[in-house]
Amino acid sequence: MCFSTFLALVLGFYATLTSLACLVHQDRSKKTVSEFLGNHPLIALSGALSLMIGLLIVVSHNMWVGDGRVLITLIGWFAIVQGVARLFFPEHSAKLCKRIINGVGYQITLWVWLLLGLYLIWLAYS
Repeated sequence: MCFSTFLALVLGFYATLTSLACLVHQDRSKKTVSEFLGNHPLIALSGALSLMIGLLIVVSHNMWVGDGRVLITLIGWFAIVQGVARLFFPEHSAKLCKRIINGVGYQITLWVWLLLGLYLIWLAYS
C-alpha cells in the first residue's frame, strides 16, 4: 500500500464516520461543539493537535498533482491554517465556529466532509 492510499483511507474513514455521526446526532454534536468553544484550553489544545497533524501531512505528502492525491495535501494545509487560527486567534475562531453551527453552514460543512471522505475512500480502493 502506497502512502497516498494509506492517508486517503485514514482521512476518508475519519471524515466519513465523524461527519456521519454528527449528521445523525445533530443536536448532541451542536451542544458538544458549543461547550467546546467555551473552553479556551481545549481550543488551544485542538489548535496544537490540528497544527501537528497538518504539518505531518504536508511534510510527508506535499503533492500538487492533477489527481485526487492533491486533496490529501489540501486537507493538510487546511489543518495547518485551522491550527494556527485556533492558537493565535482563538476568539475569532470560536466566533466563526459559532456562526457556522447556528446556521445552515453546519449541515453544509458536514455534507461536504461526508462526500469528501467517501471520495477519498473510493480513490484509495480504485
